[in-house]
Amino acid sequence: MTEQITQIKKVNVGQETFKVILKMIMSGKWKQGEKIPSENEFKDMLGVSRHTVRAALNNLNMLGIVETRQGDGNYLKFMGIGLYMDFLIPYLFINEENINTIMEFREGIESITARYAALRATPADIEDLKEKLEKCNRTIDDVENYLAADFDFHYAIAKISKNDLLIQSMYVVKKYCFEALTKYVNKAISVDGTKRHKGIFKAISEHNPDEAEDHMNKHILKVIEMIND
Repeated sequence: MTEQITQIKKVNVGQETFKVILKMIMSGKWKQGEKIPSENEFKDMLGVSRHTVRAALNNLNMLGIVETRQGDGNYLKFMGIGLYMDFLIPYLFINEENINTIMEFREGIESITARYAALRATPADIEDLKEKLEKCNRTIDDVENYLAADFDFHYAIAKISKNDLLIQSMYVVKKYCFEALTKYVNKAISVDGTKRHKGIFKAISEHNPDEAEDHMNKHILKVIEMIND
């Protein structure tokens, strides 16, 4: 039986294509060193242009997740944390020019992270995440401390996912992006973020992966919108 794969909606196509291919990789669809579908195969599979697929694969290549072998195709690269960090850390030194880039990266990564957290959360995980949520609530009027609490909340979700690559991605975001993001966070963002955190927490605690992914996706997109206002 042919596996059914949802085709990409014609909205934010490049970003969605990157997210879907990354999600396939994170799900273990291909093993380390295994050849992944060609640009044409992904094009037909996802219903997008070859150019869009190539851009998504180039991003994955740049992050050290996929390796392109000239004349042979694309392969899932060795995913050791050290190698991943070598590729990712320089990319995440951010400034005003690429703040949207890192937030879009977070939207793709964290939506998947929330999904796996909802699938894998233990009672202890949920209790810890609840404490992180409460800290966000307590610091809503203190922008700098709120941002620290916000990162702790998101990093806790990554740890709940039990996926080393996702955890390391959020560790890098937390470690290298904190200072750059402080200038963008204000009271409106902290109020909206805390409200959306509650929806994310509820979905994870109820083990609802679709809702968790959707709430996280909307949360990050709203932050991007507010940063650009």
